[in-house]
Amino acid sequence: MTGKSLKQLLLSLVIFCVLISGAGIACAEEIDKKGISSSDYFKSIMDMAQDRYKGEIDRNQMIEGALKGIFNTMDSYTVYYTMEEAEGFFTNINGTYSGIGVVMLQTDGKVLVERVYSSSPAEEAGIKSGDVIVEVDGKSIEGLSLDEVSGLIKGPEGTKVVIGLLRGGTGQIIRLEVTRKQIILNPVTYKIEGDIGYIKLETFNSHASKAMDEALKEMDKNNIKKIVLDLRDNPGGDVSQAVAIARKFVKSGLITKLDFKSESQKDEEYYSNLNKLKYELAVLVNENSASASEILAGAIQDSKSGILVGTTTFGKGKVQNLYPILTPEAVEKYEKETGEVFVNGYDLLSKHGIYPSDDEIIGWVKITTGEYYTPNGRMIDGVGLEPDVYVENEPEEKYKVLENVKKLRKVTKPSLNTESEDVLNAESILLVLGYDVDTPDNLMDEKTVRAVAQFQKDCGLYSYGVLDFATQQALNDKLDELILVNYKDKQYEKAVNLLKN
Repeated sequence: MTGKSLKQLLLSLVIFCVLISGAGIACAEEIDKKGISSSDYFKSIMDMAQDRYKGEIDRNQMIEGALKGIFNTMDSYTVYYTMEEAEGFFTNINGTYSGIGVVMLQTDGKVLVERVYSSSPAEEAGIKSGDVIVEVDGKSIEGLSLDEVSGLIKGPEGTKVVIGLLRGGTGQIIRLEVTRKQIILNPVTYKIEGDIGYIKLETFNSHASKAMDEALKEMDKNNIKKIVLDLRDNPGGDVSQAVAIARKFVKSGLITKLDFKSESQKDEEYYSNLNKLKYELAVLVNENSASASEILAGAIQDSKSGILVGTTTFGKGKVQNLYPILTPEAVEKYEKETGEVFVNGYDLLSKHGIYPSDDEIIGWVKITTGEYYTPNGRMIDGVGLEPDVYVENEPEEKYKVLENVKKLRKVTKPSLNTESEDVLNAESILLVLGYDVDTPDNLMDEKTVRAVAQFQKDCGLYSYGVLDFATQQALNDKLDELILVNYKDKQYEKAVNLLKN
C-alpha cells in the first residue's frame, strides 16, 4: 500500500456499514487496582515468552497474535487484519486493484481459474476459465494458500507476470506472460425483457453508485419504468454507496440512522430528497442479503417505495469502523512529538493532522462501533427483514448440485485420468441424470468413463467413454433441459408478475 493510498483511506474509507465520523480519543494506559499498567503487563508476558521459548520468535508476530486474540473475543464482525490481509479487504471494498483480471478458487489443493474478466489482461493473454495455475514467475505455487497465490499475481500496473498453467489434463505446462493493469470490478449487471428491467447488484464497492447510474441510463433510454432490483447474495459493503443508491429509489425521507457507542462519534442520519418515485420497484432478497443490502432494502420497504420478494434477509444490523493500528515504535515516536499516546492512526490524523507512514502501521482493526436502524426504527440484527412476498427458490435436493455447474467448453476431449473443470461439470450433470458416478470432482476416473460410455449409448452416440465434443454438446443440452424444467427462478418470476399486474 502506498503512502498516497493510506492517506486516501484515512480520509475517506467507508466500509461494511461503516462510516468514519468524528475524531477518536487518545489511548491512555489503564491502571489496575495494584497499580500495574496493562502495557507493562503485556510487555512482561512477551519478555517472559522470548526468554523461555526455545525457538525462533518475532516480537511483531507476538504483538499481532495478541491483537488477533483481543479482537477475536468480540463479535464475529470484529477482526484484526495484518497488512497483507487488509490489502485483500481494501480490494473488495474499493473495487479496484492492479492485476490480471481473474477470479480463482482453490479445490483439492489446486488453484483453478473460475472466471476471466472481459477485456482483461488475462483474457488478452489467452488465460481461460478452467485453467489450473501451477506457477507464478517460474516458481511452483504448490502448498500456497489462495491469498498467497493472489499476492504473487498482483503487482504494480504495467509490470509483467508469467503464469504457468495446465489445461485439459495434458500435463504440459503452458506459460503465458501477462501485463498487469488497473482492474475495475463492476458490481452491476442488467438486462431488459419487454417492458421490465432487471438490475443485479453484487456488492456495494466504491463503483456501485456510478455503475447503477449507467444501468439506469439504459433503462431511461428504453423508457423502462418497472425494475427488478436483485440484492440476493449481496453481502454489503460501503454504506455511503448504499445511501447514494437509495436516493435513486427511495421517496423523500429518512433512509437510515447510525447509532454509535462512543461519544467521539456523532450519530448519523441519511435522507432521500426524491419527491416523486421514478420507477416501480420489486427487490429480490434472500438469506445472504446482508448489511448495506439490508439498509437499502429496509429503506425501500419502510418508505413503501417498492416491494421485497424472496426470503428473510441475513440480519446484520451492526456498524463497523476500520482503524489503522500504529506499531509500538510509532506510538513511542508520536508520544514524544505530541505528548499523547495514540494507537489508532486515525486519531493521530484527526487531532494533529499527522499521516503515519505505511511502515508505522502494524495492521488494521475492523471493529463494531454501533448499530443502524431502518426508517421505521427497526433494529434488524439477528432478525433480518421479512419480505413483503415470501417465495422460496430452492430446487429439489437432487438438483442442488447444478447450482454452480457450467456448460462444457468443447476445447479438449477428456479421457481416463484427465483432470479438468469440464470433467467436474460433466460428472455433476451425469449424477443428476441418474448415472453411477462418485462425488463430482475434476478427475476422469474409471467409474466416470463407464458412466460417460453409458450416456453415449443412451444418446445414440459412439460409446467409448471419452468426453468428445458431440458428448459434451449432448450434456450441455441436458443441462439446459434440467435447468429449464427443475430450476426456475421462482423469485424473479414472482417479481415480474407483481410488476405486470
